[in-house]
Amino acid sequence: MKKIIIIASIILIFIIIVFSLILRKKSATNTQKNFPFPTSILNQGSTNNQPSSNTDSQTVNNINQNLSNLSNLSNRSNSQIDISTITPVETEDFKLQYSFKLNKIVVEKKTSQAEQKFIEWANQNNYPQLINNPDLVSVVDQGQGPSDFNPLIEFLNIFMNFGQGVGSLTQNLPTGQIDTSVTPNPQSSNFTYFAQCNGYGDIALPNGCNLCKAGCGPTTVAMIAASYLKNNFTPKTIVDTYKSKGYLLGCDGSGYSEAKQVLQDLGLKTTDHLIFNGEKSDTVVPELKKYLDAGWTFFTLASFCDGGCGHFFWITDIDNQDNIWAYDSYYGRSEIPYNENSRYPYPLYRVAFGVKK
Repeated sequence: MKKIIIIASIILIFIIIVFSLILRKKSATNTQKNFPFPTSILNQGSTNNQPSSNTDSQTVNNINQNLSNLSNLSNRSNSQIDISTITPVETEDFKLQYSFKLNKIVVEKKTSQAEQKFIEWANQNNYPQLINNPDLVSVVDQGQGPSDFNPLIEFLNIFMNFGQGVGSLTQNLPTGQIDTSVTPNPQSSNFTYFAQCNGYGDIALPNGCNLCKAGCGPTTVAMIAASYLKNNFTPKTIVDTYKSKGYLLGCDGSGYSEAKQVLQDLGLKTTDHLIFNGEKSDTVVPELKKYLDAGWTFFTLASFCDGGCGHFFWITDIDNQDNIWAYDSYYGRSEIPYNENSRYPYPLYRVAFGVKK
């Protein structure tokens, strides 16, 4: 009998302990239900450690609403920023510019610290939306350029007629295509103008022909160099530079990559190539204006007839009527600067790159 009492007592004690643990677990479960997230805060009006189910539901709804607000805020941050208004930037570590074709900011890495320096720049200029955001930013290695730049197109443009300099009378547009009703030229700036046929036209080119026939490339480079650097640059000195470097320059014209390299070697800043693929002025004006507003001008290649008539000129301004004004070594010899829109729908814009001191 005594043993039975002892066993019954042990069982009773065990039941009491188990029941106590169950109650304690249930209490903990109820408490956790009131805190769906670690940062949840109890309703300030509640004096009970276990709020009612209505309060619990309200807390969850408030949290969901807050999360929704955060998501909406993030979406608004991305949608409100107009990345097309961000002007080109170049530092020791990276180059940054907006690409209209990609609708992205393209960051070109110049050093191993480029990405970190870009993040610092974005924070300093209140552009946190650009950080680690592949929808808005494309980061490329130096020399690669934005993905809308096609090396094959560049190769073909250089070695085919798209790189050829205009100069001979046979390459003029048919009569009747010049619109004389366009806006007159604005007040001329202090830039230096050279005509490829007047005075310098007889300069022999390394690979044949002369400056008047096919020298719009070096003549345009000479105008830019003389205007920005205020040294004794002339078409003759630039032709000599092309010759010393072994660059293509002759009856088939010259290449815009060589022009870009010459300007860079002289200490001027340039942007990446902008590829337009034979587009009219209406299409290229919005993109060019962004750069012009930031102080860039443009070394430009365009076609002045169907299938060819490639010609280089220097875009220096775009007015409120979207007229493109340029220092044009051939067509603009009697109008400085020259309104390229006067030949609309020509020129058909192919390639350009920005340049400034």
